[in-house]
Amino acid sequence: MAKRFFFPVFFCVAVLFASSALAGEMNIKGWEKGSEYDSLYDNTDRDVFKGTLLKIKYITPMDGMAEGVAVLVKDKEDGEEVLVHLGPKDFVEPRIKDLRPGSRVKVYGVLVEIDGEYEYMCAKLKAGEERKYKFRLTKDGTPFWSLSSEDLKKEEASQ
Repeated sequence: MAKRFFFPVFFCVAVLFASSALAGEMNIKGWEKGSEYDSLYDNTDRDVFKGTLLKIKYITPMDGMAEGVAVLVKDKEDGEEVLVHLGPKDFVEPRIKDLRPGSRVKVYGVLVEIDGEYEYMCAKLKAGEERKYKFRLTKDGTPFWSLSSEDLKKEEASQ
């Protein structure tokens, strides 16, 4: 009887370990700290604007990068539509499940030029009064997806 119980338990534990290992392997190719893309983020040139979220989009900012997530925001001041890069899809998508078009947002980030287009690289996004989504450290612009799991847990706990 002990043998019959042991195998299913062992199998379940093995599957859990394998799936947690796979979950930790995000595709962030090209989004890493120090990459060509990351070097565009000048933490001393941060800006903020308010607007309305029009839609969530999937993007590839530069050739060879993993797919990422962006939001298209209509700027409250001038009505211009601004593409705001949030980060790599594997990191961002699970964190923004409750973000919806039509939300009033406040975007903190850096305006950059990529292939002749001006776009934002987001550090933090606030939706309404209650929801905050952080993607970079305020102090130095380090992307959250490049943090150790311990540092990421600390940052997410402080939100």
